[in-house]
Amino acid sequence: MKRALLKLFGLAALGGCTSARGESRSISIDQYNYTDRYIADITVNGVWAGSVGAYEGGGSRVQGLLAPRESNKKIVLKVKWIVADTYDVAANKYTRKPDEPKEAEVELPTPYPADADLLVLHFYPDGHVEAELTGNRGNRRIPPPPGYHR
Repeated sequence: MKRALLKLFGLAALGGCTSARGESRSISIDQYNYTDRYIADITVNGVWAGSVGAYEGGGSRVQGLLAPRESNKKIVLKVKWIVADTYDVAANKYTRKPDEPKEAEVELPTPYPADADLLVLHFYPDGHVEAELTGNRGNRRIPPPPGYHR
C-alpha cells in the first residue's frame, strides 16, 4: 500500500503540479548515459523523454512534466527505459543486441531550487539511475572513455 501511495504521489508531483505563482512551468530533461549500451524510449512517470547513445548526453523539452510547487516534498519518479545495442569505442560502431526493458523508482534529492526547470537523469554501468531537479544545465559525472569518437 505504501509503495502504491508513493507511486501516485510521484505521478502527481511531476505530472501536473504548478509553480508557486500558480503558473505551469514545463521541465526539460537531460540524460547522461555512462554505459556502452544505447538507451532507448526513456519515460518518466509515463511521459516519453527521448533516447541517448552510449557515453553520450542529450536533452529535450517534454510535454506533461511540470515543476513541483514545493522544493522539500519527497518525490519518487517511475523511470522506464530500454537498453539496446552495444557500442565499441575502438571500432566506433554499434553491435545489435536484444532489447532489455528496465525500470526503476528514483527519488529526487531535496531540496531543489524553486526555479527548477530541468530534470537530469544519470544512467550508470551498474544499472542504477539517479535523478536531480535543477535550474542549471546538468553536469556529466563520468567522462567518456579514452578513444571515444562521437
